[in-house]
Amino acid sequence: MEAARHGLPGPHRDRDHPDLKGVVTASQDFTEDGDVQDRQGHGTHVSSIIAGSGAASEGRYAGVAPGAELVEGKVLGNDGYGYDSWILAGMQWAVDQDARIVNMSLGSNRASDGTDPLSAAVDKLSAEHGTLFVIAAGNSGDRTISAPGAADAALTVGSVTKSGEMSAFSSRGPRQGRPAVKPEISAPGSAIVAARAAGTLDDAAVTEQYASLSGTSMASPHVAGAAALLAQRHPDWSGARLKSALVGSAAPVAGASVADTGSGLTDVPAASAAKALAEPATLAAHTTYPNASAAAQSHEVTWTNTTDKPVKLRLSAGPGRAIRLGTETVTVPARSSAVTDVVLEPSRVEAGTTYSGAVTATWPGGGRATVPVSVEADPETYSLTLTGPAPREGAERTSTGAVLQNERTGASQLIGLDGTEPRTVTLPRGSYRILGHTWEYDTVGNTVVGTAAIHFARRVTVSGDSSVTLDTEGAKPVRIGVDDGSARVSLQSATGIVSRVGSGTGAQDTGLVAPSSAGQYQVEAVPTTGGTLDGLSFFGGLSWQQREVDAHEPGSSADALKLLLSQYSIYSWLGRATGEVVDIGTGADIDPAAMDLRGRIVLWTPATSQTSFNNALYQKLSDAGTAAIVYVGYGLSVYKPTPVLRLDTASVPALRARLAEGPLTLTLDGINSSADAYFLRHSVDGRVPAGADWFDRRSELAKVTTVQRTHGYPSDPKGMYAWTTWHGLTLFQQSTRYRPPSEQTVYYTPDVAWTTATFHYQYDVAERVYPLGTLVSAPTVYRAGGEYRDDWMSAPFNPALGKQAGPAQVTRDGDKLNVALPMFSDAAGHRAETAPVADTGSTVLADDNGKVLARNGAPGRATFDLPRKDNWYRLTVDATRTSPDPVTWMLGAQVTSEWRFRSGHEKSAAAARLLDLDYRLPLTGENAADADKPLDYTVGLTAQGGQRALPITSLKVWYATDGTDWKQATAARGVDGRWKVTVPAAGTAKVDLRTTVTDTTGASLTETLIDAYNSGCADIWC
Repeated sequence: MEAARHGLPGPHRDRDHPDLKGVVTASQDFTEDGDVQDRQGHGTHVSSIIAGSGAASEGRYAGVAPGAELVEGKVLGNDGYGYDSWILAGMQWAVDQDARIVNMSLGSNRASDGTDPLSAAVDKLSAEHGTLFVIAAGNSGDRTISAPGAADAALTVGSVTKSGEMSAFSSRGPRQGRPAVKPEISAPGSAIVAARAAGTLDDAAVTEQYASLSGTSMASPHVAGAAALLAQRHPDWSGARLKSALVGSAAPVAGASVADTGSGLTDVPAASAAKALAEPATLAAHTTYPNASAAAQSHEVTWTNTTDKPVKLRLSAGPGRAIRLGTETVTVPARSSAVTDVVLEPSRVEAGTTYSGAVTATWPGGGRATVPVSVEADPETYSLTLTGPAPREGAERTSTGAVLQNERTGASQLIGLDGTEPRTVTLPRGSYRILGHTWEYDTVGNTVVGTAAIHFARRVTVSGDSSVTLDTEGAKPVRIGVDDGSARVSLQSATGIVSRVGSGTGAQDTGLVAPSSAGQYQVEAVPTTGGTLDGLSFFGGLSWQQREVDAHEPGSSADALKLLLSQYSIYSWLGRATGEVVDIGTGADIDPAAMDLRGRIVLWTPATSQTSFNNALYQKLSDAGTAAIVYVGYGLSVYKPTPVLRLDTASVPALRARLAEGPLTLTLDGINSSADAYFLRHSVDGRVPAGADWFDRRSELAKVTTVQRTHGYPSDPKGMYAWTTWHGLTLFQQSTRYRPPSEQTVYYTPDVAWTTATFHYQYDVAERVYPLGTLVSAPTVYRAGGEYRDDWMSAPFNPALGKQAGPAQVTRDGDKLNVALPMFSDAAGHRAETAPVADTGSTVLADDNGKVLARNGAPGRATFDLPRKDNWYRLTVDATRTSPDPVTWMLGAQVTSEWRFRSGHEKSAAAARLLDLDYRLPLTGENAADADKPLDYTVGLTAQGGQRALPITSLKVWYATDGTDWKQATAARGVDGRWKVTVPAAGTAKVDLRTTVTDTTGASLTETLIDAYNSGCADIWC
């Protein structure tokens, strides 16, 4: 919490940042962290917006009130969260420090009516101490003003962009429950550059000392700083008067209502020059339906003259007739006040809308003071009672998820229905869509087993109290499948419905999906009646592959039992086992030696996860000659020599039900990776059909030969992820599994844009799990019958600027150089995602003589200012990747790229002409070359942002195995503009590469790759 004695709750600032030296005069920790240091970056950023000196940027990024003194209370922990008690204590401490202004860039995630404990404390402390609390509105959209910004006395701040438009994320009013204008004012909050605490905000870093963040947390300190300047000019003004001056002088935001941005954009000069102030600063009213006969609400507005001469005010109100003035002129004596009446007329506001207007006072010389007005008229509402369908024959129970979406506003809500138990909701009069699905399921013991997901979408008109019974009459099957008898639908598949009302920035989306549960249930659809539902789509995102472990009863359908099995360990069991199934239950009271288990398949549902007991029983089962163990749960650390296969809990009832019918023989097949995989998408727009035929034939799909390499832990299971978008919205992230190194034929639905991704490993930092080595493709449209190739996780890892990387990664926009380089992309050019904490380094810009112009302490990310004139520059990025477990990232330990490029002023964002090396190394699936043979490979140039690569004039390559003893490799011009490189046999080692290339313009790149590829295998699994 920064307080300007200007106070503020939030993580504390970086005490050593140059911009905040001498600014903070007192600080206190109210969290359990034990110190006031900012380890998240939020507090430092906010503090410098208020009062930063700009010392680290020669004044460019100075705060709004660089002369203000701050007292700071740390009321949120290093994770960005905190308890109400911490915040309350910080607020009290701030006013006890005689803070005149308290900035609070924080908030709850739940809308408030202003009577919650935090908001009540704001009102109490404001009244007792005359303090102004400036509070961020939040970043959650319509009607989401939360505590403590919901307080009456708070000056609640929304966000606008640098171009003066309302920020899309900014929370809007009016306040829920009790009428109030919230936010009352706005300030810049999008892409704000301010001080960066050491070791934080790598992803948002602009330079070593600054970062760019967005949010009302950034807007609020702008207003707090403005209040500090105003308080310096008027030391006798109370917080309420400061609030009135700021709100009354704000500039309107084009296209925004009072509920969006309050009175508008903060205008410090206008506030300082104001001759008259209005209290209260805002007016609001609320009326219930019907409002045609609603009583007028009278308010008194006190106008205060801040000058030494009388001021004649001319009053106006509007738009429309919802505001009535008691007088149109009033003369306010010098240094005194006058009162006028303002009457709000809720009866003149259309039901179901919120009126946005103002009372405006003007005076000679062009000045004005504005009182924003909001009048909320409740809509005409009625009750709608929803009842879910009863289970059909053969099903035990139903559960329904239904989304109600208003067809005028797009507002939606999710209703859950348990069986046929009715639920009643209150809705504004209008037309609605009801969309969703009904689950039919059985229960066996404590296990719920789904049998069908039945989708529906229909329209209902709410014009009086009514009821709707959802039914499954007319439901027809949705046939899903592929002409590959060995393929099964994967866990990460789904069918669902999405719906959009409106268009452009005003569009409202909603929807509901039903996960596939690996095809354990039937998908059905009830046809929509009564016309087309524009903007609605019924879709399926379906992934298929051969299962790692498949089970079937000889002579029966391969999926008749629907048993969901997987490999228990990362070490795959490969082969086939056939045997009669024996159910040993928990295994607690059995003696395997006394049982006839030889050649049998054992079903084991252990009662304990105690590893020692389970391991001992496993050994006894293995000694008894079991063919395989089908195991449910965890708690087993041995799985050889007898294979252990994990059975999903939901499959147990079906297996035991089959055993109850008589002896069961199963055949189990285990594979390392599926030879084929399928990413399929289907949709029907405007309705839910009466069933659908979504059966795919490989001849009608696109075929992509997909190589999946590894550089550590071969056979460790990975996921390949794929998704499509609908109006920019990702419908469902589908996935299949593979165990690299592998090669799969992956089939895609043609003529839609697919984005695919994978990652190498996961790691933990501060109780959060991150993917390491994430690679993402550019959206790609495949054509029916087309054959393609894709190569994932291929060495060497290096910056990718070509077409697979997507939009340009380094751009010149005006006189700014924006750098967002994926430093650890694979050789195929899939864009790398930054790995927090694991990726460290720097980004440095210099002139052509090597003089450093700017730097950032994050690898491949920066925003640098350039002179307008066209010049040569040098950009150097050094990136090192480590992880908490040193054996998880085995290649590409360090990448250093040094570009020489030419750049001049651009009217709009344009790709900078940086060279990009395209390596093609003939390596094994483990990214290894033969240790005893020379490695021949080719290298060429690609370009970013659709640019054309120019011919290479010179190329030199060096290699090493220790990063220091560099030897020159052979490099010679080849064909098609590429060069052929030969690296001598390196023995068993990790080989480093350094390449220098120059094109015909004089642009150049020197790239050093430490641990570029394996020569032989020197790792722990060899």
